[in-house]
Amino acid sequence: MAGGVLVFLLCASMPAPAQDQAFRQALELYKAGSLEQARAVLLASIGAHPTGIDFSLLGTIDVSTGRLDDAEQHLRRAIKLEPGLVGARLTLAQVLLSKGDAKAAEQVFREILTRDPNNVEALFGLGAMLLDQGRFADAKVCLEQARGRAPKDVRILLKLARLRNVQLDPEGALALLIEARKLQPDDFSVLYAFGAVCLEMDLFKDATAALEEAVKLNPGDQKARYALASARVANKNIPAAIEIYEGLLKEEPENAQLNYALGTAHYLAGDNIHARLYLNKSVGLMPQQVESYYYLAEIGLQEAETEKSIELLRMVIDRSPGHVRAHISLGMAYRALGRLADAKRELETAARLDPQSQKAHYQLGLVLAKLKEADRAAKELEVADRLRASAADKVSWELAPAPKK
Repeated sequence: MAGGVLVFLLCASMPAPAQDQAFRQALELYKAGSLEQARAVLLASIGAHPTGIDFSLLGTIDVSTGRLDDAEQHLRRAIKLEPGLVGARLTLAQVLLSKGDAKAAEQVFREILTRDPNNVEALFGLGAMLLDQGRFADAKVCLEQARGRAPKDVRILLKLARLRNVQLDPEGALALLIEARKLQPDDFSVLYAFGAVCLEMDLFKDATAALEEAVKLNPGDQKARYALASARVANKNIPAAIEIYEGLLKEEPENAQLNYALGTAHYLAGDNIHARLYLNKSVGLMPQQVESYYYLAEIGLQEAETEKSIELLRMVIDRSPGHVRAHISLGMAYRALGRLADAKRELETAARLDPQSQKAHYQLGLVLAKLKEADRAAKELEVADRLRASAADKVSWELAPAPKK
């Protein structure tokens, strides 16, 4: 939990009477970032008659210094002394989550809501926890209630957007993120989430613009840089994507996903030498994957290494039977070798797995024509033409830019 939120929760719990001098000194030291000094002042001042607010501040400082066991102990004592310390309860719930005790954290959140059903922080905290656990229906109830009481809280909008996205409703997620951008157009988390959802929805220009802004705000965030590189690939700006991937790989040279991404980018750029280098390293780091093997097979097909590529494509299909592109490539490889029956089988499988694959229907039509199945060949080629025309008719669009402050 961020320090600013902890201060807010603590101050929200403070009783009306002014606290003694030692407490005020410790609080000011805490706000100034002098955590160990603040802790020492509190420990020295807690006498025979400590108050709940003393232990609440001490527990808050413990959280900030990573003393989670001490934090739990002090916060529980604070609540025992003063059960109405809502801030202490909220902080305790977050401590329990950090310690991996979600069940106890949920109990604390629900105790708060029993006392105050409209507590936004408890509704948000519980909703976020339930979302992480995959309890989506319960998470939605809590987060929607929190939103009803704090409609301009961007944290809530971000969680609800994430919920919509995992429930396969990217349009709903995007609507919430547009609202969040209106409220905080220069917030890193908002820009990153917005860019990531746009990327999933093939809104590549919007994704690129948002992710560029996110990376400017937080250049060290690897997720944002990786997403930006993916947007660059989607926009066919392969050299810019390679530059980002190379930077990331310098930080994590043994990362299998980064080696795969850089190898794929080099493949798309037509640089098979570097593509093979990084793809081979990727499979060495993570042998159980399939995508690097698929692109290694594609490189082999380009370089007339047909038998080796067929072996790799069979491996991909054995591990991932629904891999449509592998079935198509294997069918094309068989066709090149004159193994038309095998080619027909693979391409029929690809067309069945993905009826919207123009390439599968087209290649199947060519194979059927060679097999003298003229009627079926004509039908498959007609489907391919229709799918090609449909794809050409799709208009790419981009959202209006979010208003600036």
